[in-house]
Amino acid sequence: MMERSLERFDLYPSRLIGDSSYGSAEMLAWLVYAHGIGPHVTVSDKSARTDGIFSRDDLTYDHARDVYRCPSGKVLLRPERW
Repeated sequence: MMERSLERFDLYPSRLIGDSSYGSAEMLAWLVYAHGIGPHVTVSDKSARTDGIFSRDDLTYDHARDVYRCPSGKVLLRPERW
């Protein structure tokens, strides 16, 4: 929708208001980092998982190495370190 608005009406928003479907990490990163748009949306909270994926509480942070570890002790890599 934003791209259509830019192409058709030459409108480029500096802020966006949306429902929780816009609150995923990927969408927020796209809005903020790729387009410089300030989002005003409900952030999707996936901290308590019940689908077999580790939740935030399952992970431990190693301050000395600046990494997170899963329950089996393996280091979780950040995307920039892949």
